[in-house]
Amino acid sequence: IAHRYLGVTSAYQVFYSRKNFMFPDQQEELHRSWEKEVAYLDTHFSEGSAYMIGKTNRDHWHVYLCGPYETSLPSVLGDDTTANNSAEGSPLVHALSRTSSRSTVHSLIESSGVGSSAPHSPSDTTVEILMTGLDPDRMRAMYMGGASSLEGSLGGKAVERATGIADIYPDSASDSYLFTPCGFSLNGLQGDGYYTIHVTPEPHCSYASFETTVSSDSAIDLNSAAGVKNLVEQVAAVFGPRSLTVTVFRARCDTVSALAGSGLSVDVDGVGKDSVMAKTALLSAAAEEDTVPPAFSPVAGYKTVDRVLYEFDHYWLRYAYYVKSE
Repeated sequence: IAHRYLGVTSAYQVFYSRKNFMFPDQQEELHRSWEKEVAYLDTHFSEGSAYMIGKTNRDHWHVYLCGPYETSLPSVLGDDTTANNSAEGSPLVHALSRTSSRSTVHSLIESSGVGSSAPHSPSDTTVEILMTGLDPDRMRAMYMGGASSLEGSLGGKAVERATGIADIYPDSASDSYLFTPCGFSLNGLQGDGYYTIHVTPEPHCSYASFETTVSSDSAIDLNSAAGVKNLVEQVAAVFGPRSLTVTVFRARCDTVSALAGSGLSVDVDGVGKDSVMAKTALLSAAAEEDTVPPAFSPVAGYKTVDRVLYEFDHYWLRYAYYVKSE
């Protein structure tokens, strides 16, 4: 799609993730195991890294990271390349260019107060909430004839209002769709952030995903424990899942990983010829931006089963798995 519509022929960075499948044997051949997916990705991206987050005998999360690269990756998109996401639960590869992961030496000097006093850029934070065992009563709205008998956008808007989805980001612009015989999808924008929802309501395989980069106000601040707690509880109230997985991805300041422990001599114009002082200023400014996502707060009505903190080269990741309290 990027190649066809935007002329993009290479990727700066690749991020691919998915929850463990409920029915892996019913997926297309490539997606029947994480190992097959990783082997496929490795044929296209050099130096990719694959991880499994969480307990192997419980719900867990897979993630594959590659880049960022200062020079473009080899072209992996051609005229005959197609993306097939028709299968239920089929994951998607995202080619991302995150400005916050390409901070320059001079921008850090400026924000540190050594030079001019430019403000820090907003943190690049993404929250995902993956839910299974959805409440059948609440899911009636996701069927044709539940909240609406109209397929498409009109039905989607009726579902938003009936379920409380519209109250999560009331100031956003959203495009939602109610499917026949059931199912719901939404893509929304607010400011420079996005959020997306996908729902499969059938009881034997019920699943919903909620992904967002939108910090709407102090009530839903993705960079605070209270804000993430409020978001998770509001989303859980809509779907009533038996279990839910929450991930918080936050971009790190690359200068920390590039300079810390490197022993490099740094000499920056306008700072002076003392490279030790320059490096200290850089690391101090970078450390202010390189903040760990706050620990998760308890979620009302749920018991915490698993919590993990990962420190990647370019990202922090917090992961938690919850099950409904008895």
